[in-house]
Amino acid sequence: MKITTPRWALEAAGAIGAEMAGTIAATGVRVVGDTALLSAVPEAVEKVPAAPRIAPEVAAQALYGALAAVASAPVRHSAPAKARTVHQTSSKELVRVLGHRCLKRLRRR
Repeated sequence: MKITTPRWALEAAGAIGAEMAGTIAATGVRVVGDTALLSAVPEAVEKVPAAPRIAPEVAAQALYGALAAVASAPVRHSAPAKARTVHQTSSKELVRVLGHRCLKRLRRR
């Protein structure tokens, strides 16, 4: 999804740019380029609503299935838990633990 700047923000930026162009011109310095570009506001682009690629329900079921699969895998510790920091734990193991915790919470509800 493309993030666009709201029209009111573009116009406000254009007004600030026009004010700055006036201040620059008033100093009498030699300017290379067109100061009018500082106040230029781009033309509006038509927004076309993007249709979801998959239904949200299907995405939720897929996520739940992935979490269930990860949580069902045994968590193996290569060192005692107390002696290890998060930085010393593999990403794969962290995802397993997170999946297990998420499923526990979902089951409580």
